[in-house]
Amino acid sequence: MSAPLPFAQRYRTIVAAIATVASCDIAMGLTLQMLPLLMEKGHVPAWIMGLNAAMSPLGIMIGGPFLPRIVSRFGSKRVVYIAILVTMATLAAFKLFPSVWAWFAIRFVFGMAAGTLFTVSEAWIMSGAEQSNRGRTMGLYTSVLAISFSIGPLIIPFTGIDGWAPWLIGILCVGMSAIPLTFLRISEDSFRHEEGGGFWAFVGRAPLLLFAVGTLTFFDAVILSFFPIFGLRSGLPVEQVTTILGVSIIGNALLQLPIGLLADKWSRLGVIVLSAIITAVLALSMIWTIQSWLIWPVMLVLGTTAYAIYTIALTILGDNFKGPDLIAGSAAFAAMWGVGGILGPPIAGAATDAFGIIAIPITVTAIYVILLIGLGLSRGRMVQGVAHG
Repeated sequence: MSAPLPFAQRYRTIVAAIATVASCDIAMGLTLQMLPLLMEKGHVPAWIMGLNAAMSPLGIMIGGPFLPRIVSRFGSKRVVYIAILVTMATLAAFKLFPSVWAWFAIRFVFGMAAGTLFTVSEAWIMSGAEQSNRGRTMGLYTSVLAISFSIGPLIIPFTGIDGWAPWLIGILCVGMSAIPLTFLRISEDSFRHEEGGGFWAFVGRAPLLLFAVGTLTFFDAVILSFFPIFGLRSGLPVEQVTTILGVSIIGNALLQLPIGLLADKWSRLGVIVLSAIITAVLALSMIWTIQSWLIWPVMLVLGTTAYAIYTIALTILGDNFKGPDLIAGSAAFAAMWGVGGILGPPIAGAATDAFGIIAIPITVTAIYVILLIGLGLSRGRMVQGVAHG
């Protein structure tokens, strides 16, 4: 067991890691908006666009199980530097090879590289935080993540989607993410692989914790993909629908720090249970509130409580795992974003085709109800052998 980090080193680690993720996250937000717009301009069929978008989460999922051993062998900072270079190269490749079929391979590599950067950075942040303030630290991290991600699409109105300008801005942002790493001091020995550990060992120890992350990734994929359709079919104008969706993102961006504070001062498990109950109730209420003014506060709170599950799941991960297990856990969390991104929209789409537009809020409600049932059956044990207070 490595010795606790001095306060100054902890602070420097957290700030440097968050700054690294924020810089790269701007490019992520830009890319996820640019590619669909370019494919739409090229009259690419929607089903091909959907398959193409799945390549990034697929890259995250496939790369995740190998990441703990790679970090153990080469060192976390070196792996992140390589991930930054590969991410920059893939951003350039999107422009150099403007073919949808080439983008399948490029997005797969992009997902592996960007997923690596986020996974290792999250492990650094969790290792730098102390248990007494880990909830607030992860709340700050998820808030910065939401804000920086939303900056990316704001670049497009100024640059347009043609030419090199947006891609060069993205490449510059990713390149800048390497600068904070020079201030980061991390003990690489703490991330050395140990026998009996690794990605699949973590999955076996914390299946319910991973399912909790999966509820959020499912929610994220379904709401971003289908809430505009839900609003439009409910009779709202497109401008109002996009603004309402933006309000839910504001809840995620601005209110995670108080969520983390509540987890530190009260209870990790209590915040997850309360957040799951509120999310389930408010998601179901969209059926009746979508055509009234109540939809605005509903979506603000919904965006807060749904994403709170991820904030607290990260906190619980940092509380119970250290060193190489932290890398494995963070990689498993990243893989769940892939699972949610791949499974969420098809399930919601099939349910909508079968039962109508109200299937969207019902589907979201159902996944959180399943989480609550799992928490009840496990008596709150989200990690095997550990009861969370």
